[in-house]
Amino acid sequence: MAARQPSEKILVVDGQADSAKLIVLQLQEAGFTAAWAGDGEAAIGMLDGDDYSLALLDIRLLKANGIEVVDHIRESGKDTAVIVMTAPGNENLAVECMKAGGVDYLTKPFAMDDMLQRVMRAMTNRRVLLQKRRLEQEKDDFVSMLSHDMKNPLTAVIGSIDIIREGRLGAVNQEQAEYLHAAIDSCNEVIAMIDNLLDIHRFEAGRMQMKVAAHSAVEILRGVTRPFTRIAEHDGIRLRERFFRETPKIAVDKNVFSRVIANLLANSVKFTPEGGEIVVSCRCLKGAEVPWTRLPSYVAVPDGFAEKDCFVQVSIRDTGSGIPPDDLGRIFERYSQSRSGVGRERGGAGLGLAFCKMAVESCGGIIWVESEAGLGSIFVILVPCYLNGTECTGK
Repeated sequence: MAARQPSEKILVVDGQADSAKLIVLQLQEAGFTAAWAGDGEAAIGMLDGDDYSLALLDIRLLKANGIEVVDHIRESGKDTAVIVMTAPGNENLAVECMKAGGVDYLTKPFAMDDMLQRVMRAMTNRRVLLQKRRLEQEKDDFVSMLSHDMKNPLTAVIGSIDIIREGRLGAVNQEQAEYLHAAIDSCNEVIAMIDNLLDIHRFEAGRMQMKVAAHSAVEILRGVTRPFTRIAEHDGIRLRERFFRETPKIAVDKNVFSRVIANLLANSVKFTPEGGEIVVSCRCLKGAEVPWTRLPSYVAVPDGFAEKDCFVQVSIRDTGSGIPPDDLGRIFERYSQSRSGVGRERGGAGLGLAFCKMAVESCGGIIWVESEAGLGSIFVILVPCYLNGTECTGK
């Protein structure tokens, strides 16, 4: 049998004193600390006053029935496991207790050996669950540490380097300015990785706060592409815009969507060689114009999405190294990168595209990539239009 911890306590809740005392005796002989409550009200008081690892709970009780006791345990935040005890004919009530949070049930009369085996199993499962919760809390603490204890010093480093680069502490020649500029870019890249990791964690935990409102996709794109124009020019890359005028608004979180575009542009700059080109496009499409049959299998199209009449399509095309076919379905996964060697020296943690996928899907859109190794890539975002009088021309 599995090793037990001395602190594990079991509460037997049963209105029949004789059978309850027999169960308590068997549990004590097995090495547990066991106590008895004769009705539901007494059980609730004892559960509130002490930490019990498990409750063996008869569902037919006076003053408060089994379901009420289970509900109280869950509402109080206790992690007490519950094994339901029921007489023949009460199976429906037992099922209700299981739905409320019970982990197992016994039908009276039962063999003591069977009862002890179920108790051992429930205790083992509870320990595993508690360990999982502890690990999740450690992960939350680590993520919080990343946010507060790493980003703040990096921000201070960027500020200090920028003061030197601007010549405030003395003249800086062109070569020195280039090195300082590269240092700032590297720090910003690390901050972007931390932000992506934090937000991926928030998305997965259901704690990502989104301020969704109607915004012009063109205005968002222009705001993001301006700083990247300088970055691209520095690397000898031409960055162009192709925005169609009468494009309806989209319902997104402006800051989150801006970061999606920034991540995609950063990828394009990273993998596009000197002399290459990046084109950022935005247009409106009628539902019939969307190439539904060309969507990759990894794209999860939301229910009713294909029935919509109007979409805004944002695409970022580059003339970079491209993505091997075998990598197309996995590059939106966490910590996944293309196995293409080009651009690897520029670093990356494989978090940016995972963030992009979660962010776009949270706004009710989809994202995919079309690419061939050596021929560049095009990342495509499709978001339903937020129509407010602006007609979709499809041009």
